[in-house]
Amino acid sequence: MTITFRELKTQQELKQLEALESAIWKGETPIPHHMTLTLAKFGGLFLGAYDQDDQIIGFLYSFPGYTDGQPHLCSHMMGFLPEYRKQGLGVQMKWLQRDEAIRLGHTKITWTYDPLETVNGFLNIVKLGGIVRTYYPNCYGSLEDDFNRGLPTDRFLVEWFLASNRVENYRTGSRRLPEVQGAPQVLRYEKNDNLPRPVEMDTTREEEVVLLCVPAFFQDVKRANLTVASQWREMTGTLFSSYFARGYAVTHLIREEDMVNYVLEKQPLSALLERA
Repeated sequence: MTITFRELKTQQELKQLEALESAIWKGETPIPHHMTLTLAKFGGLFLGAYDQDDQIIGFLYSFPGYTDGQPHLCSHMMGFLPEYRKQGLGVQMKWLQRDEAIRLGHTKITWTYDPLETVNGFLNIVKLGGIVRTYYPNCYGSLEDDFNRGLPTDRFLVEWFLASNRVENYRTGSRRLPEVQGAPQVLRYEKNDNLPRPVEMDTTREEEVVLLCVPAFFQDVKRANLTVASQWREMTGTLFSSYFARGYAVTHLIREEDMVNYVLEKQPLSALLERA
């Protein structure tokens, strides 16, 4: 199977997105065609993935934004038809987005994801080299889709510094991972009926590296016990917010059976980005 990627520029190419969005996110209202046309004309970046018959099967949409007076590209939506998921296409699409963003003059791309959805964490941080320094409580308000229903929509803000040594090393496979031996765990959990429950958190550690564990399969926890899922949301939100406020950043994830450890480092941003 051959998948090709290209920027979407013409009215016909952009018109395809309405039907594609509806097929990817059933029941959700797609971005109106007039809006995609306007965004594409004035700084928006739309990328498409096509199958061997030149039928569009996925897309990525981003637009220019500003934070604290600094411009960057905001990556807002990426999706693929169900039969094309879990094949590494998202990683390929993101690296193309990086190349196109640099061509347009951008030095950083940002986007959000749920920190308890660790599959997204491995893509954003472990495969692409993004870092996280910002936590948004209930970022999108109440959402009623299957993934978000019943819990606050807390989100990480991923920062992808496009021309940094860090990102280039992740692109080439020569990344240097943080040293985690002896790093303290700031969230203790217990298992009851094979369900991990958070029981104690520590917001006072000052080591250069700390670990923060979360369930590897959060949706399973949510389906089994919404109260426990709410506890994970509340306690991890408190911890991430506390450590980010004191200068820590998420730089890596480590899988351990049915749990995942977020690695948080306390270093100047320049040191994290230029580490060879």
